[in-house]
Amino acid sequence: MDFLPATSSLFWRTVRLETFKNWPYQSSKDSCTPERMASAGFFSKATKEEPDLAECFICSKQLDGWESTDDPWKEHENHQPSCAFVKLQKQDECLWTVYELFELIKAYNLKECECELEKAKSKVKDEAAKLVEEIPLLFKSIRKQKRGGS
Repeated sequence: MDFLPATSSLFWRTVRLETFKNWPYQSSKDSCTPERMASAGFFSKATKEEPDLAECFICSKQLDGWESTDDPWKEHENHQPSCAFVKLQKQDECLWTVYELFELIKAYNLKECECELEKAKSKVKDEAAKLVEEIPLLFKSIRKQKRGGS
């Protein structure tokens, strides 16, 4: 794993902003614009069923049910005050110190590792479930072969 997140990573505001192409609140009259959502740490995870689903790039908090008047930063603070990005209180990447960048990268990489671990655990669980079904059948087959071959 590289230390710095790739330029195509959701760690960066510009990449998060690109995910809001079909965001329902695009008007300059809206408080909940793609720009403000991305600045507040969110990227869009919209689906047909949930067109306004957004997730934080650091804490993975998902929020939906957005209204045009919602302030994305305030919503993030209210729903996940323990988020490292919220605690930093600096939405503008240009204002981060090297230490702050390092701390956010640590939190981001930890989250990414935890996601990969969960995927691996799920895969192992699925494989184990298959084996639980297959092993008795293999055992019966071997016993049958031994009886027939003796």
